[in-house]
Amino acid sequence: MISVKHLQVLAAVIRLGSVTAAARELNISQPTATKAIQRLEDVAETHLFERMEGRLMPTPEALILAREANHLIDEWGTYQRLITNISRRSGDRLRVAASPTYASTIIPRAILDTSKILPDTHIQCDISKTPDITDAAASGKIDLGIVHFTDAEPMAKAIPICKAPIVCIMPADHELAERNVIKADDLSDWPLIGYRRDLPFARMIGEELGNEDARLNVTIEANHTAVIRDLVRLGAGIALVDMFTLLFDPPETLAIRPIRPAIEVTMAVVHARNRPLSRNGEAFVGCLKNLLRTSFDDRANLEIF
Repeated sequence: MISVKHLQVLAAVIRLGSVTAAARELNISQPTATKAIQRLEDVAETHLFERMEGRLMPTPEALILAREANHLIDEWGTYQRLITNISRRSGDRLRVAASPTYASTIIPRAILDTSKILPDTHIQCDISKTPDITDAAASGKIDLGIVHFTDAEPMAKAIPICKAPIVCIMPADHELAERNVIKADDLSDWPLIGYRRDLPFARMIGEELGNEDARLNVTIEANHTAVIRDLVRLGAGIALVDMFTLLFDPPETLAIRPIRPAIEVTMAVVHARNRPLSRNGEAFVGCLKNLLRTSFDDRANLEIF
């Protein structure tokens, strides 16, 4: 049987290059550490280390095991902290995941506000892609996820929180900044920094503007809104991004203009369909909505549900 201790020994030997050093770090005997590695090799039916210049070098098979081992070790540590908290009756746990746009803007503020009203709650936050967040919510690995709205998986429930427009951003001294509204055909004359074409955002924008026969001159593609925003700030072109990207900290050097036809995106919370949102989850969502209601002026044009 393989235990977490076996995995801890594997990770330590890979990191330190020595069974002796790993045993010292884990406060176990060298024979115990050696037996742990031997046990893993027996189960995997392969050698996990080769000795080179006095150090133990992991084989490719060891590195494959180590990737999962580190994840399981982290999860085990979190589980042990949870057990300790329960035994001390010191509170609950809230596991949240968010897509990168939200994780870099509103989520840290919502975590701070939640921690103030639930001071004994251990909060864990991960940044992931929307499909991974939806899968984790459906399986119960997280309590809730904050994503751009998507059709939820069969076992995950999606609840819309807020709707925001796609806007055009450009340097403040750009010629288009003189216009109050940017039309689809205005975009074709300028280099556009866009989302990577295989991403849902790129497909959505392309489909919406395609109805207007707009020819987008996409010269740079990226998979993260923050990168697109910074490229615009540096003068590489203009871009279409969702207003959520610009909440709380809109760059002073950029102009933000609405576009026509209007395109909107929705922030949603996803959680397991077979059980309701937890009390802690409801508190977190309440903090999110409160931030959206109180922190932005009418120019953001948000619709909160």
